[in-house]
This record gives sequence, C-alpha cells and structure tokens, in this order.
Amino acid sequence: MRRNRGNSIYLLLLFAVLLLAGCSSKKQIARSSVADDGAALSGLVAESPSMRTGHSSISANTRLSVDIDGKTVSAGGTLRIKKGEGVQLGITAFGLMEVACLEFLPANMRVINKVGKEYSELPYADVAFLQKTGIDYGLFESLFLNRMFSPDGRPVAECLNTMDIEAVGDSVRVSTKEHKGVVYHFLFDKLTANLVRSEGVYHNGAKVVCSYQDFEELDSVPFPRTMSLSLEGAGKNLSLLLKMSKVSASEFDFSPRKVSSGYKREEALDLLKSLE
Repeated sequence: MRRNRGNSIYLLLLFAVLLLAGCSSKKQIARSSVADDGAALSGLVAESPSMRTGHSSISANTRLSVDIDGKTVSAGGTLRIKKGEGVQLGITAFGLMEVACLEFLPANMRVINKVGKEYSELPYADVAFLQKTGIDYGLFESLFLNRMFSPDGRPVAECLNTMDIEAVGDSVRVSTKEHKGVVYHFLFDKLTANLVRSEGVYHNGAKVVCSYQDFEELDSVPFPRTMSLSLEGAGKNLSLLLKMSKVSASEFDFSPRKVSSGYKREEALDLLKSLE
C-alpha cells in the first residue's frame, strides 16, 4: 500500500507540474470541406463546439498515465469538474477507495493524501510563473473542458477577430497575440470543427501541448474521452495521458474535499514556486 500511495502522490504532483508549466466524433458534424479564405475559417471556429456554452458539469472515471523519459506510472481514478467552482482529480486504489486527490480551485490548488493524512496547498498568487504569464484557474478549467480561451481573460468571441487564423492541412489554426510572454495556438479539425489541440509557447522556451481525441457526443455536444499533455523544452520528456469512461454531464453539488484537523500540512507543492 505504501508504494501505491507514493505513486498516487507522484502522479498528482506531475499532473500539477504539467498544467502549471503550460499549464474523432462517432456522430460527425455534417460539414463539407471548408474554403481556405479568412471568412470561412473564422466561421468554422466561431461555430466550433469549443465556442458553445458547453457543459457546466463533467464527471467521469479515469485512467491516468504519466511518462518521464520512458518510465511510466499509471493509476485509476475519477474526474469531477464544476464550471467556476473547481476541478477534482482523484486517484483510487483497487478501483474502490480514493487514496489521493488533486484539486484546482479558483484561488488555489491542493494535493490531499488520504492514506497518510496529509495535504499540501498552494495559492496561485504564490507562483511567480503564473503571475508573470497571467495564467489562472480559468485556463486550467478550459483545458479540462476542451474549450478555447483568450490569454487576457476576455470572452473569445469578443477578441477572435484580433487573432491570426489560417488553414494548416486538414486543420484550422488560431494563434493569439503575445500576452505576457506567452502565445497560444489552437488547432481545429476542418471536418468536425472540434478543438483537437491547444498549445502554449512560453517566454522561458517551454512548450505545453494538450491534445484531444476520441470525441463522442455528450448531451448533443462533442466531448473528448482522451486528453494528453506533454511538456517540451524543460530538460526532460514529460507526457501525461488521461482516458475517461462513463462520462456524464449531469449536474451535481461541488464542494472541495474536507481536510480534518488531524491532517498534517506538507510543503510538497512549494516546489512549484520556483517555476520561472
């Protein structure tokens, strides 16, 4: 059990590092080939499922795998997202008992080790990298919800006409203007208009790529069942694969995991403060 517990915390910390450092549908949308003129490309992006109001709640069973320079650690778990309130990624033992949980909340993130009765908490305001680049909770939430976002926090519909849009093979690429040393690229499939890739290129040379696959309709809106993250330019090859099953958009009451007075506070997340 001790080894499983260690792997669980290790997985969640790596997941947090990947997000902070970057931080095809069964029922296809009926769409003919899109012309490569600006108006047509802009229209495809504007009609993308990623631009709709979308789901406000997501819950799913997950299989999480992290690879570091060819060494892989995997675990089962759960994912719960409540728009505007938080993202919870739990790790389970034997598919039954939650042993650890990573939470992204509007003001801070937490890793909770239920077996060892310890936790670590870190406000985003304490991470210099996030302050320099303007990354906040909204970006993390958008990645999980397969949504395009604007780095300056404005609604995408209001600033889409300021972004660069071009055809790249069978895809349409949207690139933001540089904001606090960061440029984001979003890749949309021409046939389905699904957002299949989000990429952040940062001032320190690092690049985080988030890719989406296995789209299926969820309440009439395509949603990916597979999400992968990779970090490049950080001295190591890091990648993460999140596979979802039993995905539901049913509403639920969200609340952060309770940490009792018997839990010991650790500094595991403090290493993220050093991100530049």
